[in-house]
Amino acid sequence: MTSLSQKNLINLAKRNEASGDMVQAIQNLEEALRDGHSDEVVLNLCELYIKNKQSYSAYELIKEEKDLFTNSKIFAEYSKILRKNNFFIEALEVKNITDYELPCSVEPVNSTAQQKIMVTFKQKAKPTKSDYEQLFKLNLPNFKNFAQSLLLDPSLNFAIRLVLIEDLFRLGLQETFRVLVLGQEEQFIPQKINLLEKDPVYREVVSGIGSRYYHKPNQLPAVLGEVNLILGNLYPKLNKYVDDPDSFASDIASYIDNHDGRSNQKLFEKIDNNISE
Repeated sequence: MTSLSQKNLINLAKRNEASGDMVQAIQNLEEALRDGHSDEVVLNLCELYIKNKQSYSAYELIKEEKDLFTNSKIFAEYSKILRKNNFFIEALEVKNITDYELPCSVEPVNSTAQQKIMVTFKQKAKPTKSDYEQLFKLNLPNFKNFAQSLLLDPSLNFAIRLVLIEDLFRLGLQETFRVLVLGQEEQFIPQKINLLEKDPVYREVVSGIGSRYYHKPNQLPAVLGEVNLILGNLYPKLNKYVDDPDSFASDIASYIDNHDGRSNQKLFEKIDNNISE
């Protein structure tokens, strides 16, 4: 729902745009959005970002929408933004997961630009979310080959490894990939795994942790953060390391509270060392 003050700011932004003041137009719409959520404001702001050559800002904004796939206007704008950013890989993911046809065709960047993206990413000591999302501009063969090389790179940040595996899952790929899990080479087929938070083992461990900290709700967020670090380092081979999710949750709680991981002490220490490297 768009409030009266937001509508006034939208009209101001349109006058700013008409007079060529794109910066002020964008500022007015950003102010409107701070007053509360409005599809109308979001759509107008995305359009201004695109016109002002801030396509990535439009992407960040549209991805916050809860009804990204159910609101036809939002979905159409999302599709347009993917095209503007050349996020070809994400477009393939959307088609695989939703089976929707994107209103706009999305193409990867040219081969020279793709090579530059891969070289630049490799040079990043600590790649950011924005750095990672540049990989969406690759074509599918380059994305798969580059993903495979990254998954076997011992210096790769585990969080990047996790999101990379989940993107391979979203693409529905059926071939076998190799990945380092705690320094050991493992194999997985993206189509046959789950997203981490949808994995049954993950859900059972988190449920076990929740029941153990039921009377300590102020501690729960920090504990769940630790759980995500531990399970994220074991992904996508949770079944190999977790035989009994409830017992594993108990060991995590003991490790966090008393530095005693019981039968999993060495595993938790290895994960801690892996994170700190």
